[in-house]
This record gives sequence, structure tokens and C-alpha cells, in this order.
Amino acid sequence: MTLYVTDLDGTLLKNDASISPFSVNTLNSLIEKGVMFTYATARSFSSALPLVRKLNINCPAVTFNGVFVINPQTGEHIIENTFTKKALKSACDFISENNFAPLVYSYIDGAERVSYLKSKTDSVINYLNARKGDKRLRAAENYKDLFEGNIFYLTVLNAKNTKELDSFFTEENGFAHNCQSDTYDDTVWYEIYDKKAGKAAAVLQIKELLNADKLVCFGDNNNDISMLKAADLGAAVVNSSEKLKKSADIIIGENENDAVARFIEQRETETTDRFKLALEKALSRVKSTVGTQNEKLIHSVLKNYYAPFSDEQEIKIGNFYADAVNENGIFEIQTKQLYKLREKLSLFLENACVNLVHPFICESRTLYINEESGEIVRSEKARKKESWLAVFEELYSIRDFLRNERLKIIIVKLKAVKKIYFHGEIPDIRRKNERRKCVIEKIPTEIVEEIVFENTENYYGLLPENLPEKFTKKEFCKAAKESDSSLRLEVLRAAGVLEKAGKQKNAFVYSIVRR
Repeated sequence: MTLYVTDLDGTLLKNDASISPFSVNTLNSLIEKGVMFTYATARSFSSALPLVRKLNINCPAVTFNGVFVINPQTGEHIIENTFTKKALKSACDFISENNFAPLVYSYIDGAERVSYLKSKTDSVINYLNARKGDKRLRAAENYKDLFEGNIFYLTVLNAKNTKELDSFFTEENGFAHNCQSDTYDDTVWYEIYDKKAGKAAAVLQIKELLNADKLVCFGDNNNDISMLKAADLGAAVVNSSEKLKKSADIIIGENENDAVARFIEQRETETTDRFKLALEKALSRVKSTVGTQNEKLIHSVLKNYYAPFSDEQEIKIGNFYADAVNENGIFEIQTKQLYKLREKLSLFLENACVNLVHPFICESRTLYINEESGEIVRSEKARKKESWLAVFEELYSIRDFLRNERLKIIIVKLKAVKKIYFHGEIPDIRRKNERRKCVIEKIPTEIVEEIVFENTENYYGLLPENLPEKFTKKEFCKAAKESDSSLRLEVLRAAGVLEKAGKQKNAFVYSIVRR
């Protein structure tokens, strides 16, 4: 499933820091239907909560620019990305030695506090005036008092010399920082946190916690850049900073016009409705039987999904028939044995762009149904069936085509239900003779994700993390956490992502082709 993460100020929120009734109703409806939605903000939980209280968010959220991953109802910390002792001490020393007057966010006796120097309130006066009555505020008599408690975040407001701050608060010294103007006034915020934090790191942690397949992020300001770059799809609202727009994959509408809610609604509705219609159309035409007919149903559904009109389907090109042809090019749907398409692809690619659609089932649930009564006798839990090894086998079989600029490969991850119709006792379908007595339908129920490879750049996403500059096949397998990554490695080499860089004893050495 897709995880949607939005920034708050200037993105989800309107210019008066409110959420419109349309966004509230739309997002709550989507959440109720199972859409994963949450927020990532530079705000604290106590500051964000009044703004998002009307939303029924049930996914972990991000506060303090990624320092905390929290429970959005209680504020409880699920993950903490806080300063190391060494980095914190050096930060406190630097700030006091250079006479800065920051806001210091910390926990003192278990309570969140925002401390400031009582003798240096000039630069933070607007902050204090806007938060009168905030129980977190704490006036400190001196720097020793200022740096009390467990500190997790530092902010310098309207700093006159940011270059001095930039030179110290570096990744090498253990920090990440963000400098930008406030969404609502002219205040310039210089925010400092641990190098492990940041919105990108936090949203990826949530993606892993929820086992999401895809990440879509929304933002408007510079502290959202890393998050949008880390997303599978990064969307900037049209009122974003120019720097953020350059980092985004797409530009959507304005925060004042509910751009985030409208985008998610359209994306979820279009995909769901298109697939539902494609399935209904395919089921009306295909009678399920034992064996390869199940594969035909998946083929038929996807053909209707990508080319819904009958006059677009089964088009003769040369001596072959294409599954579909429309304004997006030729579509060829193949559930397995891609190597059989080699001759067909060669001809098609001479004439037009080709979309090669290769589906695989990533999650399946089995139902045992009494054929006479129609009663579901047994319903098994859904099982995840990640099949990337099989995908690499298929891509390897057509490796000579991977760099063809006219070829777009669409890997479609599907959820499915396997319906087993039987007479008498519940069969053991592991036994061939019992399986033959049943009617088995495998019905695709949902497109989980479409992974597109249309240029070399797309294949870089298949690289495992933490690869050294040069590596052997054994080191590649270790980084990929796979017992044998030979096929993945060869696919990446065929796609132009990896190249041979020599030999180390009897093993080939590989390196990443720099973009």
C-alpha cells in the first residue's frame, strides 16, 4: 500500500493555519477506507495537535523535523533520533562561546520545556508573544541553566551570521540543520538537530514500521526537500519555495485550495475505480477453470486496466498481435516467461514505444468454498509472497532490451484471493489428485504498486544500500541481504547501473556507474 505523508504549514494547512472542512472530510473518508496518511512537521506534538485534531490519523507522525516519530493521538515517542552526548556538548560550548541566544528544547523532570535566556529575549520576543500561556516556556538565568535537561533540538531565530552556524553545525560534527523563513511572518528559523534526524529519515522509518510499498510526500519549504527526494513520488504545492519545486517530481495545486486532499482522493479513486471496472469486465468474459485459466484472468484484468476500450485491444502488428495499442504506445502483458517475447519485442520496438507489463502476486488469501452451498468453510490469513527473485529472473531473460529507450517495463504488484470450490471434505490441495477435483480461481483484487523502469535512472533504486565503492559479487549479496544476488547484479549491469572494474583473485570486481 501507499503511505502518504504531508508537511503541515503551507502544505496541508491553509494560510491561516487551519484545515478546511473539505480536507478534513475527504482525508477522514480515505483513512476509514484504509488509506495510510500522516504528517511530518517541524512543530512539536503539542503545537501540531490542535491543528490536526479533527483528522482521524492512525499512522505514526513526525515532529521536530524528524527528531521524533510519535503516536499521533498521544504524542508518545515511537522512535527518537536525538543528539549524541559528544555532539550535544560541542553544540552547547559553541553556542555559549559565541554568545548566541537560542531556544533550547529539552525534557526536564519528564516534561517538555522550551528554554530561553532571560537576559537575551530580543531575538525571540515574537516567539514568546505568540505563545503566551505555553506551559513549556522556561526562562533561564544563564547558559548553564539554559542547557538543563535532556536536550533534543536547538533553534536560533533571526541569526545575523548564519555562515558561522553553517560552518559548525555540519554532518561531520554530528548535526543536521535547516534554515528558512517562517510560513506566517518574516522570522528566520535556524533549526539544529542530530544528523540521524530529518524528515527523510523519519518518514522512511514510518514506511518500514507500516510495511508500506510506496511513499508519496508533500511539502512547501526547504526542510521538506530531503523528504520529497526520499519519496517514491515527491509533490510540491504550487506555493512552494523555488528550491523545493526543483527537487519535486510533480507540482500540484495550492494549499489554499486543498491540494493535498484532492491529489490523494483523485489518485486513490482513479486507481481503485479503474481496477474495479477492469476486474468486473474481465470476470464477465472469462470463465475460471482449473489450471492456466487463472493466468488468463490476470492478463485480461490488466489489459482492461491499461486499455479499457475493446477497439484498442488485440491489434495486429506484422505477424504478431499486441495485447493493446493506444496513445501511450503498445501494451504487452506477460505474467511469466518474458524470454518468449524477444522476437515480438524486436518488431514492436521498431514501430513504437512498448509498455511491457509484468504482474506478480505479492499477497494472497485463500478461501475454501463449498460448491453446493456457496458457504465459505475456511478463510486463511493473507500471506505475503514477495517474488523479486522471480522478477530478476524475468528481467535477466530480456536483458538485451533493458537499455532500449522505447521500452517501458511496468512491474505490477497485486493482491489476490484464491478461491477453492470443492465437494465433500475440505481438500488438501497439496495433493495432485485432490486438487484435480476442485475448481480453483485466483482473482486479483488490488494493485498494490506499479514499479516503472523506463530509463537507466530507474534501475538505481534496485541497488542495495551500503555498497562499497568497489565490490565483489559476494559483497553485493551481503549488502542485499540475499544468499544469491547474481541475477540482480547482472540485471543492473545490463541496465547500465553497474560495470566490471577488474578482478580480485578469481572474483570480478564491480563498481556503480556514476550518474
